[in-house]
Amino acid sequence: MPVIVMTNHYGKVPYQIVQRVVPEGFTLKMAERADRKSLLALVPEADYLLAGGRSPIDRELLSCASRLKMIQRTGVGMDTVDAGAVFERGIPVYVNRGVNAASVAEHTVMLLLSVLRRTAVIDAQLRQGIWKKQENGILNHELWKKTVGLVGMGEIGQKTARMLSGFEVRLLYHTPKRKPEEMEFALGLTWMPYEELLAQSDIVIFQCALNDRTRGMLGEKQIKRMKQGSIVINTARGALIDEKALADALKSGWIAGAGLDVFEKEPPAVDNAFFPMKNVVLSPHIGGVTQEAFQRMMALAMRNIVLFEQGRYEELEDRLWKKTV
Repeated sequence: MPVIVMTNHYGKVPYQIVQRVVPEGFTLKMAERADRKSLLALVPEADYLLAGGRSPIDRELLSCASRLKMIQRTGVGMDTVDAGAVFERGIPVYVNRGVNAASVAEHTVMLLLSVLRRTAVIDAQLRQGIWKKQENGILNHELWKKTVGLVGMGEIGQKTARMLSGFEVRLLYHTPKRKPEEMEFALGLTWMPYEELLAQSDIVIFQCALNDRTRGMLGEKQIKRMKQGSIVINTARGALIDEKALADALKSGWIAGAGLDVFEKEPPAVDNAFFPMKNVVLSPHIGGVTQEAFQRMMALAMRNIVLFEQGRYEELEDRLWKKTV
């Protein structure tokens, strides 16, 4: 009976959801504790890895996984997978592209509106009996007709663009390779070089992959290119942004606010510079995790594993992560 080993350690409710979609004829196993040592002790039993979260898939782990046939990512980010080690072993890696795109896009828009309307501050005041209608309202901002720059235009970026279109915003985007004209027209997008996008946008949203090219792509130099009073939203990877540079810009007021679902280090340290800031809305890398998205993610991941076990590789081809050159 093939064994599926989860790299994540889930609590009771999410683990029950995963158990419900385990295919007949397969065994699901999870490490007893949420630590590296426990996972390494379990992976020798793995025919399949259900790889989620931030657990690195590296040479050390693969060297323990002698039975491993395939790695199935529950998300789409590949920054935790050591590509060189995977290809040396010849282990195929599959993803389910777009499976949580709607969830992340919704979370992105929620963070953006929360920053513009200072929701966290106003909610906290009201719970303390403080009623400041005009004083608070006059400090808030509309999203309507603003210029929004989207860095990245994959499945998540496209869904975010569609959601934002209802606010009649001007949508700029940057990707290394420009998207087809028909997509730009359908989504109302205008491509721009990265530096120009920063200079023209009232709001900059990061939704691109983390790699050697994008790591630290928003630092002190880039922030100085941005409009004074602009907003930063990151629902991709924390390491895209130099956190110290952003924190300094938020303190000085050059950047008016930020919505962050991701951090350079996760979970962030208790003395993280963003925690005391009232102009920042934070969440624990939860954008892609809703009840619906989690159920969909796990069901599709298990479907991929079944198809692979049955040798129906042609049905997986469009979801195979391939080495880029």
